Amino acid sequence: MNSASAAQIKELALRSQVCGLGTDCSLPQHLRNLVNDADKGKRLLDDDEIRFCCDWSGADAAPLIALQNQTSELVDQARSDLLKQQPHLTKPGGKLFPKERAEACWRDCFHFLRISIYGTALGRSEITDSNGMRCLAELYALLDVPVPALLLALDQLRKHSVITYAELGAGSSAEALADALTHICNMIRKEMKEHDGTQQSDHEADIK
Repeated sequence: MNSASAAQIKELALRSQVCGLGTDCSLPQHLRNLVNDADKGKRLLDDDEIRFCCDWSGADAAPLIALQNQTSELVDQARSDLLKQQPHLTKPGGKLFPKERAEACWRDCFHFLRISIYGTALGRSEITDSNGMRCLAELYALLDVPVPALLLALDQLRKHSVITYAELGAGSSAEALADALTHICNMIRKEMKEHDGTQQSDHEADIK
């Protein structure tokens, strides 16, 4: 990696802000501020913050707090499922090798679930920032992230999270969580497709 590409990666990483709830004008300013603070710290909401959001949205806070306490285990389940299907990914020559690349993938899964929990607490499923997702797609392309494998992991994460959430007594909020995670997956697919199309158009222009 040359210095120019390292600088580009750093810039894209800073601009790859997935969460768009902080600019959702349908939310009260104090809730946007709360989410912005949590997202800037790349942290889960604390129990009181979840209760505060759920008091506004009408969601039941207790099952969501219980679900959030299992985020690490849920990501581990999704990782295990993916590697059972595609064990080559983390072996030499695989796209999640060496260990640091695999850890970055699992970290992204955690953050996608974290942001989906924000959205569920606030009763929102369209939770992403459009510009941030475009930057994320560009970053994934630059780093050669195995996006189909990531999407498989996210699908398993959605399945395990929704089942667990429902078992905890989430009721209709389980569907809201499913919708939020599905929204993230759809946005990744959309932005990767558009990025690939742009790259192809640029290539075709270069050879004319």
